[in-house]
Amino acid sequence: MTGNSDGSSSWLTSKLLSISSQILGSASCFRSRVIGTISLTFLLVVIFQVEVLVAHFLGYPSSQALLDSFSREIKMLIAATIGPFIHQGPQHITDNLGVLIVAGSYLEHQYDRRSLYIFYVATGYIAAWVPLAMGSVGSVGASGVTFGLTTWLLVHSISRVFEMAYKGTIDLRIVHFAVVIVGLWKALEVISILSSIDGADDVTHLCGALIGLFLGLTFALDYHDISLPTRLSILE
Repeated sequence: MTGNSDGSSSWLTSKLLSISSQILGSASCFRSRVIGTISLTFLLVVIFQVEVLVAHFLGYPSSQALLDSFSREIKMLIAATIGPFIHQGPQHITDNLGVLIVAGSYLEHQYDRRSLYIFYVATGYIAAWVPLAMGSVGSVGASGVTFGLTTWLLVHSISRVFEMAYKGTIDLRIVHFAVVIVGLWKALEVISILSSIDGADDVTHLCGALIGLFLGLTFALDYHDISLPTRLSILE
């Protein structure tokens, strides 16, 4: 009896260690595939903490109060240079980080870290510069990027759903259905902005969404190894 008990205990221990090893291995693999999202999140949090400390040191009650104290020219300079990386308050950065973590992790896992970084910089600055070119004081924050990420996410997840339907296989890619819903939810917000654009923030959000749509289509075609001439020949 003791021998059987020891054998069962040894088998159970070995099985638990094997499962734990697999879980840790999967977690480590996933973390390595979303390190870009993690690093961007960390960077934005650090920058916001610096904002708060500087505001406190200069006697302002919040980072937003500090930003509001600047002249129009300084605000425009900030929006044009570091605008996509700073935020006006805790709620502002929390909303953007939530979208960045969800959409960024999904897209980085589907593509790579380099694509995410390029997308963040390109979308963030173009969306920030458009209102400035229109004569606005501009806006700050990663909102343009997050709107762009969700439209890119929507395009890519829909393409994966079509791929799954074409191949007639249903596996873990069923997760893409859930991602489509997330993208559609954010798309409704973009549609609401179209009906009544009000201020630099709305312009930034809309520009980010349009850039995300364009780049998302480009990335999705590359992802599925579809060139434009090939696609046109298929349509013919």
